[in-house]
Amino acid sequence: MKRLFTAERKPAPKTEKWKSAESTRADFEEQLRQMYWCERTLAESLPTLSKLATSYELTTAILAHLAVTENQIIRLIHVFDAIGERATGHRCEDREKIMALHENVELIDSGYFRDSAIITFAQQLMQHEVSTYGKLHAMAVKLGEDLAAEFLALAIKEEQNAFSRLNEIRLSSIYFDAAS
Repeated sequence: MKRLFTAERKPAPKTEKWKSAESTRADFEEQLRQMYWCERTLAESLPTLSKLATSYELTTAILAHLAVTENQIIRLIHVFDAIGERATGHRCEDREKIMALHENVELIDSGYFRDSAIITFAQQLMQHEVSTYGKLHAMAVKLGEDLAAEFLALAIKEEQNAFSRLNEIRLSSIYFDAAS
């Protein structure tokens, strides 16, 4: 009998688990670099945003978030150290899209409407950060990077607290306007 097919020797395929861990690791590192870039650009833009705010509460909240952002940058450097990588940033298209939507906030008349626009902008950024930090945390846990996961969990809590604070400011200004 004649063989119709010859059996070629192929290299053994990588296991799915190994491929998955490898791609998760690459995705984790890329998103970490993007988050590092996001936090650094946010730290540069927050002082300008605080000057545009008209409410004392909002200005104070923005400056408080600047301090949190600076700590998060340092914490991200620690995450890079924990995973044995150099801290470098990569542009994040999602963040740039959010920023482009609100680049003309200074053109809005000073007062409630400008403050409301600033809060909306800041909350969109924070939602993006909470989402990204959440993904990073889940990947760190999956990869067994416990120290990195711990640092990232702290960042999630900080962003959620800042988001809540902005909600309080928005509500207090709405009720204040309704009372006057």
